[in-house]
Amino acid sequence: PYVDLSNVGSLLTGTGFKLPTIDVDDVQIGYPNMMVLMEHLGRMGEGNACLNRKERVGLGTFVGAACLYNELYSAKEHDGDDDDDEEEDDGIVASAQIIYGIAWKEHEAQPKPLERGTATHKMTDIAVTKTKG
Repeated sequence: PYVDLSNVGSLLTGTGFKLPTIDVDDVQIGYPNMMVLMEHLGRMGEGNACLNRKERVGLGTFVGAACLYNELYSAKEHDGDDDDDEEEDDGIVASAQIIYGIAWKEHEAQPKPLERGTATHKMTDIAVTKTKG
């Protein structure tokens, strides 16, 4: 399913977390054909979530979709190899996004920042020395 990244941050802040940070990895996964891809999606629990969906897709529709997917997302197109002399089937590529969301939850034992202006040292007093080696 598609998730808007701002919704992930809103979900974290809505449950009481602070300072959410969201990161995304785009991953491309190679498969020999669409049949293997569909099998893996099914085993991951992915499926059509529509309430009025058909129980099964016809074989003609499935084969047609596999041909289109092979044409649009062939591994040969994604690896930059333009060698058209080979008739070898390199399979297909599926894309996935992995979304990471982290945030903080305040706790009474957590140290609190001091009031502004109560520092005992100035940032300009900190000297950085370089070692010669």
